[in-house]
Amino acid sequence: MSYKVVLTHSFKQSIKRLGKRFRHVKEDVGTAVEALDRTPHLGVQIPDGFEVRKLRVANSDLAKGKSGGYRLLYKLTDQPEPMLYLLLLYAKSDQEDVTKDELRQLLDDLTKESSTSDSEAGDPPVDAS
Repeated sequence: MSYKVVLTHSFKQSIKRLGKRFRHVKEDVGTAVEALDRTPHLGVQIPDGFEVRKLRVANSDLAKGKSGGYRLLYKLTDQPEPMLYLLLLYAKSDQEDVTKDELRQLLDDLTKESSTSDSEAGDPPVDAS
C-alpha cells in the first residue's frame, strides 16, 4: 500500500528552521520518507494513545548517525485513504523529547489543517437535514 505524504505547517516550519543549520536536511528527510513508504510502521509508537510514531533519522551533516540526528514525528491513517502526515522534525541535539502538550498541539493543528484543506478543496457542505 502506498501512502500519500502530507507535510503539515509545523513540519514545514521545522524544515525551514533546521535548513539554516543543516544543508542536507531535505535530502535526509527524503530518504526517511522513502523508507516509510516501503515500511510505514518503521518508527516507534509514542505511548499514551496519540497514534503518533517517532522515527530516528540520520543527519548527514553530522557524524553521529541516527542516534544524534533528527527525530521525525508522523501519523498514519488508512481511512478514507492511506495518508502519511509528517508532523514535526527536530534535531536530537536541540530537544530530547516532545511533551504530551506538544503532541496534543500538533494533533490539534493537524485536525484544523485537514478541515481547512477539505473546505478549500471545494467539497460541498454536508446537509444535516
